[in-house]
Amino acid sequence: MRGLAHKKAPVVGLTMEGFYRVHIVETKGKNRGKIVGDSGWQHNLIPNAGLTGYVSYLFAQSAGSSSIHYMALGSSQSAIASNASSLVGEIAASLRVAIGATQFTSRASSTSGDTVRFLATFASGSTMPGTIACIGLYATSAANSIFAGGSFASSTLGTTQAVNCTYDVVFTASTS
Repeated sequence: MRGLAHKKAPVVGLTMEGFYRVHIVETKGKNRGKIVGDSGWQHNLIPNAGLTGYVSYLFAQSAGSSSIHYMALGSSQSAIASNASSLVGEIAASLRVAIGATQFTSRASSTSGDTVRFLATFASGSTMPGTIACIGLYATSAANSIFAGGSFASSTLGTTQAVNCTYDVVFTASTS
């Protein structure tokens, strides 16, 4: 059909990005509360099982869907693999910490995103590893159920240092 303009159907895009920040904080003495280590904001990776188990299955209302309840740390600075089910060098699953608080912020305009923020604290003490270099979000405290994770410059922990973690997942929709 000559002369008729073909209009493109609108394309709707959805992005999901994760960012995390790890603070090491002194818990005793004159420096109590002082931040002595900061990973800075880092991007994460969502492995295949994370996308399937936490996003696709949830959208499909599948009985196999998962939701985030735990955070974990690990000692390896290795990048998380796309087929990972846990962090490389992960601290024992029994030391995963339940998410202390979850916050939600809805988008103010079509160009901003919805953000879900997960907060957790790993208390100081002898059960923490000497070195931390990666972080991940999990459904359970026992199974290999990673949603997302990433690594950062390694830090050595003292027995009087806690680790405060912030993990944001940002959802942005756009049309063109």
